[in-house]
Amino acid sequence: MKKFIKYKWPDEVIHALGDMGMIAPGIIQKKSYRLIEKSQSFILNVDSSKDRLLSIIPPLLASMIHEEKTQIILLGHKEELLSSSFDMKEYNKYTQYRFVTSYPGTNTFEECQTIYKGIDILFTTPSKLLEYMRRQVIDTNFVSYLIYQDSHSFSSEEIREIKEIKKHLPLDCSSILYGLHHHEFLKKNIHTTLHVDSSKVVCTHFLCHDDYFNTEKKQIIFVESYEDILYYAEKLNVNFVIHQFMNHASQYRIMHEFNKKGGLLIVSDIASRYLSLHCDTVIHLGTTHIDQYMSHLSHVLGVKHSYIYDTHITKKQLEGVVITISKEDYDTKHHLLYETITKNPDMLQTLQTDQLITIIHHLAR
Repeated sequence: MKKFIKYKWPDEVIHALGDMGMIAPGIIQKKSYRLIEKSQSFILNVDSSKDRLLSIIPPLLASMIHEEKTQIILLGHKEELLSSSFDMKEYNKYTQYRFVTSYPGTNTFEECQTIYKGIDILFTTPSKLLEYMRRQVIDTNFVSYLIYQDSHSFSSEEIREIKEIKKHLPLDCSSILYGLHHHEFLKKNIHTTLHVDSSKVVCTHFLCHDDYFNTEKKQIIFVESYEDILYYAEKLNVNFVIHQFMNHASQYRIMHEFNKKGGLLIVSDIASRYLSLHCDTVIHLGTTHIDQYMSHLSHVLGVKHSYIYDTHITKKQLEGVVITISKEDYDTKHHLLYETITKNPDMLQTLQTDQLITIIHHLAR
């Protein structure tokens, strides 16, 4: 599994990110800056019409590039690519990776052959990138990130081109969309992809392939806060952890290891509930989206065992859980616990953290 480089964020960069509005659960405040240092990637939320857009991209990219060979593609317009605010010297402060800027009419075909040989970052337009792909100038197998602006910045033709581009990218390529127009939308749907109708959410497709998941026993824990993740990861000695700061490419690589080894997975991004497909046990801890979560589960085939532990759940909600999850879905091993919860719904409200951990250990055997 690829590892991310450890990158120390300069104070001025952290403050700039906070001022410009980084997309993450909750409002970014000073106390949240420390979480930025722990993040491996994030979605940048800035006004693409302002010059300072590109001035913050270098440190963003520096935190996203892998130690192993990878490629990042940024899509923009010619004016932005030529923006005086983007200084290569500024970029080189943060990373030594090779960088190519390419827009129509500049780089020749021969010059762009360097992209195929392992250039790290390509800054280009949708039309030019599509041309590179058709002429096999770049090796799409090594593309890890496709970063583009909100749909208001692209024409209808460019949007169609981006959709075509995405068809040729590997499954573990993370698509990152930035722009003020999608700020609230992205916070609620981190797994979004570019489309004309922003009200329609498109699930990242590689999370929905039934044949991707094997039959090894797996458990997933959903928690709500970053602190909860750290707590449960330490208590349960869990190596596979996915949290809301990770992009889909990172999640995909972790899921690849998780599927090979099985075990326990901690997830806090509610959008990552799609990861529960074909897992033996889904444990939902302390979240306030129980109705939304159960509504999803009731329409998903293949969720075999789902335990919902929520200290804030009401009796009515719990009864809905019991009805939604069919009793036939549980094997003999979990039958007793299911019966206990069914007969005594209030028990979930009295469970302490240590008791939950004990139950989780039992389920994870």
